Amino acid sequence: MRSFLIKICIISFLGGVFIFDKIPLEILGVLGLVACLVFLKKRIYLVAVLFFGLGLCRIFFAFPSVDEDSIHFYQNEDKFRSIRGVIIENPDRRRTKANYIVKTSEILIGDAWREVEGRFLFSMDLYPEFEYGDLIEVKGRLVEPMEFDTFSYKNYLSLFQVYSVMYYPRVSKLDSGKGSFVFAFLFNLKKEFEGQLNKLVPEPMASFEAGLLTGSRKGIPEDLMQNFNLTGLTHIIAISGYNISLIIILISGLFKNVARNVKIPIIIVFIVIFTLFVGASAAVVRASIMGVIAVIALWFGRQSQIMNALLMSAFVMTCMNPFTLLYDVGFQLSFLATMGLILTGNHLEKFFKFLPDSFGLREAFAMTFSAQIFALPVILYHFKRLSLISPVANVLVVPFIPFAMLFGFFGVIVSYLWFDLGYVIIFPAWLVLKYIIKVTEVLANLPFASFETPWFTFLWLFGYYLLAILFPNFIYPNFRKVFLLVRRF
Repeated sequence: MRSFLIKICIISFLGGVFIFDKIPLEILGVLGLVACLVFLKKRIYLVAVLFFGLGLCRIFFAFPSVDEDSIHFYQNEDKFRSIRGVIIENPDRRRTKANYIVKTSEILIGDAWREVEGRFLFSMDLYPEFEYGDLIEVKGRLVEPMEFDTFSYKNYLSLFQVYSVMYYPRVSKLDSGKGSFVFAFLFNLKKEFEGQLNKLVPEPMASFEAGLLTGSRKGIPEDLMQNFNLTGLTHIIAISGYNISLIIILISGLFKNVARNVKIPIIIVFIVIFTLFVGASAAVVRASIMGVIAVIALWFGRQSQIMNALLMSAFVMTCMNPFTLLYDVGFQLSFLATMGLILTGNHLEKFFKFLPDSFGLREAFAMTFSAQIFALPVILYHFKRLSLISPVANVLVVPFIPFAMLFGFFGVIVSYLWFDLGYVIIFPAWLVLKYIIKVTEVLANLPFASFETPWFTFLWLFGYYLLAILFPNFIYPNFRKVFLLVRRF
């Protein structure tokens, strides 16, 4: 009973956060009041309504206050002349521009510097380059993040507590080394790794491999990205719970004959190493936590307790930053992919008995489909596109991704000791990447490979997961009883 109550409380709280911008607050308030009156004598439902309200309050008070001590107060203002602050995130360098997130310290108004708080993002040309930890002075115009038809840049930046942007300002470096030594080391390590990778593998395979291993998309051609979108394969180059799932699949296959109490800790160690290697950003840390929880679930084989742990982790992360649940698609996919692995991974494996069990191929397919079943509605809801060819593309591509990651990673590592040997080791990864790019290109050019789904609104999303909950617990058991009863007569 206590476990059930915990689940109800957490799910209600998460529901309150998630539904914040989906339904007007006035309507939610009326519904909440009615629910309190209806369930006045049923404590468990009353507690659920209470935690739902707490979720609404948490997201409501998460928005920043805007006053003269906040950098956001000066949006669209010409009062200030420049801003000083420190770059606090790894620079996001794309093919044509670079994005930097700055934590402000002071702002120049007239001839006097004023202390202010808050973060802002600025975009500029690729050169000159600035690095994490640089103290800089920026001159430009602060504006609110732009909104697009299918993407809210404002909502996305709120994940990083950024509510103001500046486009192509004048920037000068004042000092360096103002950030964390640990993160500076990790970011430099990532940059060095990607540089070595480019020496071993030609484009576009080098950028593709970097996307798999470090989540970097800066060099991936637009036509290849479009093919990934059309075939439903974009998730393979976004560091999220899906990439962590691939690591779990890979290590499980390599250590298939090793005892579970030895294999599981090895998997967890590899997840931690991968997290540190790609820079330990907030999104990657969240995805890694979800992955570790899924691995522990496989270790103990107790879905109920591990589901509580999964929900508790989501609860803690949402309390720390409620925008994570509301706007972070990566977190949503990580959470759902992990839930799919926990709930359906073992059950789906029996449907793939026709596949060979060597190299963990059968397990790879089962876990891949488990993650896809739970993640598909979120993909449709956010990206408004259904790839009809996606199931085929995932079957033809996803099982080979772990091999591309394995040979690519060790090829780069070995190349530091012996370049020619590293080149030999990474060659299988190059072949896999070449195969994936060709398959993606062929499938993307098929007629009716995908179509847009603007009709897939929040109600469809809600209905899908409601059915997913009701079907195994209520609909299927009762339907089976009726079916057996009819057969008897």
